[in-house]
Amino acid sequence: MKLGILITTYNDGDIILRCLDSIYDQLDNLNFPVYVVCVDDGSDSPLAYPHFDILRTEHRGRSYARIEGLKKILAENCTHFLFLDSDMVLPPGFLKKLQTVVENYDSDAFIIPEVAFSSYNNFWTKVKVFERNLYRVNYCKESGNIEAARLWKLFSFPGFVEGLEAFEEIQPTILGIKKGLKIIKTEEIFIYHDEKKVTLRDLLRKKNSYFCCMLESGKCSKWDIIKRYYFFRPHLYHKENLKKYIRHPVLTIGVILMYLVLTLNFLWVSISQNFIKKKE
Repeated sequence: MKLGILITTYNDGDIILRCLDSIYDQLDNLNFPVYVVCVDDGSDSPLAYPHFDILRTEHRGRSYARIEGLKKILAENCTHFLFLDSDMVLPPGFLKKLQTVVENYDSDAFIIPEVAFSSYNNFWTKVKVFERNLYRVNYCKESGNIEAARLWKLFSFPGFVEGLEAFEEIQPTILGIKKGLKIIKTEEIFIYHDEKKVTLRDLLRKKNSYFCCMLESGKCSKWDIIKRYYFFRPHLYHKENLKKYIRHPVLTIGVILMYLVLTLNFLWVSISQNFIKKKE
């Protein structure tokens, strides 16, 4: 096995350095080679990190950055590759356990659970961390999947969708399932995911940008959006999550309120875009 690791970053400050350090600290005593490329998507201050390959591009968005990084991994003749976000952190021993997972399971790709955390303690941050950790239950099939397979056999990977800046990380998983590839969710390893500071205003701004991108691109149908949309996600009704709702009623109410606000925002964006198109 030769593992390629792809990370993208844009104006992430010390967050990306923490991610890169969590990889570098694990490279000793591995019995397989690891190639790491970090694509700097035109940050205001260029990223510098002496231990890994840093590829700087003009700012075009994460999908383009990932495509450029994937070219580098292909050129290095990697057999497997893992793609990460800059706000992710690998726990100690992750890479050694990753090798065991690859050897023990004959699968084209693996969904790796994400453990959400944040150093902030305001209400909406706690709600978002709670909501993100609801995803950690059983793997839902294509109809409701919202988790990305981040570890792939390179020859099985269907590719990133160029120009899609929302839902872009799960599109390879959706395409892989439709092609009949074997994709499993592993419980042997996990990735930390920093939600940072969340406010309702920032969340609305971020999701509004995603909604516009999804609706304008034409590369992700409205039906694909709707069947993965908040209240339609099957994992929310898993028995393990029902227990969490009982134990944390205030956070549960927060999740419901957040979903209602974001749903109304999605409907408003969709109606507005349809109105603009009719006027044109």
